[in-house]
Amino acid sequence: MTSAEQYMVYYFDVGEQSYYFLDEQAANQAFTEAELRGELPMWGEPTPLATLLEIKDALLAKFTKRIAFLELQLERAEMSHLDFDLGG
Repeated sequence: MTSAEQYMVYYFDVGEQSYYFLDEQAANQAFTEAELRGELPMWGEPTPLATLLEIKDALLAKFTKRIAFLELQLERAEMSHLDFDLGG
């Protein structure tokens, strides 16, 4: 078992902001403080850190492929632009 598999990630959302914790007690305290401030926090499902790392890696791979595709499209557009005689 790797160290990432040993940790659980606790989180809650307040509006568009998410707060993540590796310590359940710290998460509960922050959640309570957010409630006292009237921020209406909402708990997320506790998740193993290893699972979140797998999701992160999958998203990074997807975005990397998308960026490479867009760069290729940009290069093609620039190359086709050079083929035109804009001098008239």
